[in-house]
Amino acid sequence: MKAHIKKKLEERNDRIIKAVIKKAENVCPGAIALIGIAGSFYSGDIHEKSDLDLCIVINDDSAWKIASCFIIDDVAFDIYCTPWSKLEKMAEYNNPYITKLFELDIVYCSDEKYINRYMEFRSNVFSKLNTEYSIKDNDKAEKFVDEASKEYADIMLSNKYGECRYAVARMLNNIEFAVYMYNKAYIKRGVKRIPEEISVMKYLPIGFNEVYWKLIKAQSVVEIKETSTTLMQAVKDFAKKMKDKVTPKKEISETNIDGSYEEIFSNWKNKMYYAAQKNDVYLSLMAAASCQQFYDEMYSEFNIDKVDLMKNIKVDNLILSAKAFDDAMEEYKKNYDRINAKVRYYKDLDEFEKNYLE
Repeated sequence: MKAHIKKKLEERNDRIIKAVIKKAENVCPGAIALIGIAGSFYSGDIHEKSDLDLCIVINDDSAWKIASCFIIDDVAFDIYCTPWSKLEKMAEYNNPYITKLFELDIVYCSDEKYINRYMEFRSNVFSKLNTEYSIKDNDKAEKFVDEASKEYADIMLSNKYGECRYAVARMLNNIEFAVYMYNKAYIKRGVKRIPEEISVMKYLPIGFNEVYWKLIKAQSVVEIKETSTTLMQAVKDFAKKMKDKVTPKKEISETNIDGSYEEIFSNWKNKMYYAAQKNDVYLSLMAAASCQQFYDEMYSEFNIDKVDLMKNIKVDNLILSAKAFDDAMEEYKKNYDRINAKVRYYKDLDEFEKNYLE
């Protein structure tokens, strides 16, 4: 940018800031704590049509009297207020929009105590960003993955291009937020630089940048759906790997696995054979799915092999499904064998009473 244009923009900004301060002195004295320049004029990423992004931190609601949206020539401005409570919320680092706690050039402060308060919030979030990635961090990131999944569902349920594109934008926004949180990073230079910032992050789903841009540029409903599916699968796989980093699995012992094989037998085995006998496709599906959930929960907690029962559930042959259930049980029983744990099996009530009552 030419020096004289930049100087003109800076002079414009200075006059706007002085006008805000003067109005505050007239209509709400003491209500403004501090004013900082944020956005492109902080980062230097400006052009001739760049507007002025101010962070005006306020002490009470009377300061909203200075708020205004207006247009000068062909550039629009939005003078709005930021309560301390909003900065406090930012400092919790629940999303990557904490920019104004770091990327801010403070140009006005009515009292030194406000600078100190602001710096305390900055210090709090800085500490969060510089601690080791934890399960708490992972939970925050996963919330955005879950929201992205909801938007993905909207994409798949619509056949209208405009609706799909809108859902894509929402899905991408949540995925972007998730990636920032997985990397314990924050949005530094505004929306237009998000793809650039993400592209160089340490932790990304496999093939992320290519699929991400392919979805942004998708030109048909079919392409949108196919690419959205590819991206969400990659994000889901990535989310699982990131969670595994902070949730190490426990080794099985007789204490923590005791009774689990018997529980599988009790809850689902006979249901599977009853469903086969009655040709009850619904019962077969739901019993198998419920047992699969049990296997998945054990797999998520303990260092054991994954049991995939559902891949062998046949809608057109429930007897085979029941036998597949037995095979899966035997796969799971190998965990008992690993630690020489015994299944509590009694040939009759007499044997049960003798052992149970000892």
